[in-house]
Amino acid sequence: MPCCFKKVTPGTIIGFTLLGVSETVYVRVLNVSNGCVNGLDANSAFVTIDCSKVTSIQYTNAFPSPTPPIPPQPSPNCEWDEFVGNPVYNPATRAYYNRVLYDGMNFAASEVYKMWYDFDGNGGIALATSPDGTTWTFQSNMIGLAARQRHSKVLYDPDGFGIGSPYRIWYWDSQYFQIDPLFPSVLRMIRTATSTDGITWTNDQTLIQDTTSPLIVPIALAPNYESVGPADILYYPDNPAVVDPVNPFNNRYVMYYSIDNGSDGQIALAVSSDGISWTRVGPLPVLAKGTAGEWDDRYATGQASVLQISSNEFVMWYSGGRLDTSEGIGCARSTDGINWVKSPLNPVFSINDGVPWRSGRNYTPSVLYSPTKFDGNGDAVFYKLWMTGAPAGSTSDLNIGYATNSVT
Repeated sequence: MPCCFKKVTPGTIIGFTLLGVSETVYVRVLNVSNGCVNGLDANSAFVTIDCSKVTSIQYTNAFPSPTPPIPPQPSPNCEWDEFVGNPVYNPATRAYYNRVLYDGMNFAASEVYKMWYDFDGNGGIALATSPDGTTWTFQSNMIGLAARQRHSKVLYDPDGFGIGSPYRIWYWDSQYFQIDPLFPSVLRMIRTATSTDGITWTNDQTLIQDTTSPLIVPIALAPNYESVGPADILYYPDNPAVVDPVNPFNNRYVMYYSIDNGSDGQIALAVSSDGISWTRVGPLPVLAKGTAGEWDDRYATGQASVLQISSNEFVMWYSGGRLDTSEGIGCARSTDGINWVKSPLNPVFSINDGVPWRSGRNYTPSVLYSPTKFDGNGDAVFYKLWMTGAPAGSTSDLNIGYATNSVT
């Protein structure tokens, strides 16, 4: 009983750690009586501390400052302000199907932004880095992935996802569109791997699907007959490592992925406890193509970017079109991450906008949010977007552009 002293100077402020109480209790001492300390808390409310419940004490000169409340995440607009210097990344190779991550604390100062992108239609993913989101430097091609690697989604966790690897990748093995009917549990078109540096990958393997709730089926013309890989993947480290098909966002891993019946592309949803074995959940699809005559009446799919703003607000940016998935970028909102309502402003970017660098292709949005407005690393805004563009008539001049969101 470390605080059962007989005498203490009135006015002394002491912090008490108590059995069964997670936070330290701070008291301005009035007196000690009958094995208890009597005093006032920071709000001048009377407090009695039972010495038998005390495990440690801390003397201090003042009450600690209260932790300021975390402000709610602002909701982004569907509209964006395009960077006048686009494209921001124009390497000698193609650059498309981009995935951008930001970490101002754990990434090196010269590369707080990291971007994985396709550089070859026959297979090839590379990494570029940036100090500000607009000035990019090529770093390396990927090592250790399947030869036909494309359409990557990379996540970073400084705690290593509980497996000792801070980077995880999911990608399309582009030699496959469909599952092998002889091995119905093997999603051979989607693979995953781990890495310590985001370049050299190990443990590369195919995903496994629950055949009672399959992601892809060997049934021609079914809406989920084919896939070209993940659309986006969300990670919830505090969720239990169990599969909850009823409440998708109670799972540790949530994947939006592309589905195709052989002609039309849409987006479906799956969940996982480990990022390897997956179960499809929700309606099929969760994001459907548009109705006849709409700008996305054949494709509402491709590379997408999904952000959870609050417990009941999600926003998605997706690729879409009528003849191809590369004709524009749409925006949709949801209260549960399952049922989506598309913006009446769609497409928010389009090959028909009259912008030369993206007048032939315009797709693959990658959106990031920073509560600290990216810590002075580039534009001080809450939301940033990167996308693929190509001029009209070109199939090889694929580059990356950038935009910011005006929400304050």
